[in-house]
Amino acid sequence: MGFFKQLFSNASEEKRDDLGRSAEPHEDSPAAADGRPLTTSDMTQAQLRARRIHRVESAKVARPLHEGIMLFALKVWLVLGPPAFVALTTSEVAYIFAQLLPPGDAGDKIILLGALFVDLAMMFTTFGVAIKRRDLAEKREVNGSVSKREEAEVWFGTGLWLLFAAINIIGQSAFLLRIVQNNAHPGNLTLIYLFIAARVTGFILGDACTAFFLAKVDSSPLKLIARSEREKGVIYADIADAEGKRQIAEAEAEARILLIQLDAEQKKEDAEFLAALKRRAFAAALGETPSSEPTRSRVYRGNT
Repeated sequence: MGFFKQLFSNASEEKRDDLGRSAEPHEDSPAAADGRPLTTSDMTQAQLRARRIHRVESAKVARPLHEGIMLFALKVWLVLGPPAFVALTTSEVAYIFAQLLPPGDAGDKIILLGALFVDLAMMFTTFGVAIKRRDLAEKREVNGSVSKREEAEVWFGTGLWLLFAAINIIGQSAFLLRIVQNNAHPGNLTLIYLFIAARVTGFILGDACTAFFLAKVDSSPLKLIARSEREKGVIYADIADAEGKRQIAEAEAEARILLIQLDAEQKKEDAEFLAALKRRAFAAALGETPSSEPTRSRVYRGNT
């Protein structure tokens, strides 16, 4: 409770100067000759510039919490996702052939190892093609072009991946169709086949997306630093623009206050001049000699 009380009391106690402007100093404001922190209204252009630079450069550079958590989870997925894909698809192929073998036949182990070999080759081909595509794109961006040999290697790897993907699709489809055939009442076959097609497609797209897209998500701190520098430049310009608009508004407000003060002084001077004329007129009507001629300048000097 004491913290919130102090917080609200600090927010309500706003200091103001003689012109009614907010005079609450900032922690990073320079000090005057008497040691009192200067307000932004009292700072010179050089002091305002130094204050802007200090504020922008002292800002913390960090990723949002949700982004950091998701990037960590993505790194875990990039490690665990491909082996999980291999384990699932290998088990599906081994299950199909195990059903065709007589009970007690040891050939199911050989079938499992063969399926594992194919799926591991697909996994490494997938990430090999992804890495070569990334390197090729970087070379093209830097040099403007790449050699035909490197480009042909990438297309050859892509063709191999498509072939492995077709083999994987056949294995997954056979596994799911085998399960449907073992059911005496599968229900709506059209819907079942549509589900099988969607499930197989999702498996392949998940593997391809992991290698060709998610693996390129760059969580390097260097990219974060570069992005923060760009954002700091934009923020610096926004702060400078806001300070310029505030200075214009303050100057206009002070000019209006000065005009109001001059108008009030003029009205007061006119009123005193009229009062002096009335006293002179009354004195003349009574036959008295006025001590001096009333003038606006004399009345003004008498008041000052």
